[in-house]
Amino acid sequence: MNSIKDAKYTNKSSKKDFSLVKLHCDYHFYFICIGQISKFLKRLCEELSDPDLKRVYTKLKRRFDKDVRNDLEHLDERAIGMKRKQYIGHISDFGNFPGDSFSFNGKEFPVNKGKLKELTQIYEEVIDVLYKNYGSKDPHFVLMEQRDRQSKELFHYLKKQGFI
Repeated sequence: MNSIKDAKYTNKSSKKDFSLVKLHCDYHFYFICIGQISKFLKRLCEELSDPDLKRVYTKLKRRFDKDVRNDLEHLDERAIGMKRKQYIGHISDFGNFPGDSFSFNGKEFPVNKGKLKELTQIYEEVIDVLYKNYGSKDPHFVLMEQRDRQSKELFHYLKKQGFI
């Protein structure tokens, strides 16, 4: 055997394997984020009882399925056909990438720029609701916001004048 040839083959193989691992990590992280966003937004809705936040939470639940995250986190149970200690049958696939989706057990979950943009819009809606319904009504928050704006203006002025 030629050890140099073997080393080259090993490196190429590792690169291919790494790209699949990276892809797996990326989509898994994406689904974890959706699960965490859902969990925290639900808790925020419970704490604040805000109808605007509840509307955004309902939108999130309608547009994003967090079950796939649970399936991936409990893959050991799904592998033997169990879900919440109940038999659900054999899993038909453990993860494939048809087009710009991820499939698990015959169900497809979009993982594309459009879905990421939707998630970003939901995040911005949450921030807008919190600002409108809470932040803008808190005098300390408003004062802090004014100070931040003045600091930025001063920084830009000093930079323009060559002091920074």
